[in-house]
Amino acid sequence: MIYSWEQHQNLSRLVSDAADTDKGVALALMGIGLLMLANDLLSKESVNNSFLKHCEF
Repeated sequence: MIYSWEQHQNLSRLVSDAADTDKGVALALMGIGLLMLANDLLSKESVNNSFLKHCEF
């Protein structure tokens, strides 16, 4: 699952809003959001590395 930067920012805003009412839910959502962002960044890095291996300089 690949999310755009805007979608990650929207998730962070939702977590911030949830923190005002329920800190436990906000903490859980923050953890999930960080895992999703890390996964997306790792996928992007893998694609970039794969592309560079096939390019000749």
